Amino acid sequence: MKKLTVLFLLTFCLGQSLSSQTFSNDITETKTDKQFYFGIGFGIGFFYPGDVNDYILDNTSNLLITNGVADIVTNIVGRVSLTYRINSSVDLSLIGEFAWAPKYLVLSVGDDLYFNFNRVSPGLIAKFHIPIKSGQNSIFFAPGLLYNTMKFEEFKGSALGFRLETGLSFNFNRVNLQPFISYDFANATAENYPDFELNYSGIQFGVDFNF
Repeated sequence: MKKLTVLFLLTFCLGQSLSSQTFSNDITETKTDKQFYFGIGFGIGFFYPGDVNDYILDNTSNLLITNGVADIVTNIVGRVSLTYRINSSVDLSLIGEFAWAPKYLVLSVGDDLYFNFNRVSPGLIAKFHIPIKSGQNSIFFAPGLLYNTMKFEEFKGSALGFRLETGLSFNFNRVNLQPFISYDFANATAENYPDFELNYSGIQFGVDFNF
């Protein structure tokens, strides 16, 4: 993960240098005097945690499921952020993110089953904007580093991961709307279970609201 950290820092420094030389026009005239923004965001993720799904399958192989399938393939994501605007083309954000992947299985005989795979991830994201049209809106590219702590049943694990994100930034009077798509690498070996992987890697679609 040291290579990921070095790559992120190099990307951030290069992006800041390019933005100061190339993208000199303001993204929006109404926000040039504001440096800090608070944000909330929501998303839905698509992934396939292999060991987690194998565990569910092993524990339900002898049961008749009348509603639902054993595999977990989606998760619900919420996050908050504090963004510092370095200049008109570069933002730096501290984020806190929570992802929740529930699985509820209805059985024909016996009590229904419930599983839950979650992730808590603080992180740092650098966002590089390319103004479009009048400069009020922009396309952005945002690499980031997150520290992912994941839990499923008795399995827990933590590891450094990364995010690659791109999207559009729309500036209104007091709200900045940013729909995005991202890829997350979030994978850790479970504590005390070296053969069990907690894998939250996948694609996420979402939107951020900055105030």
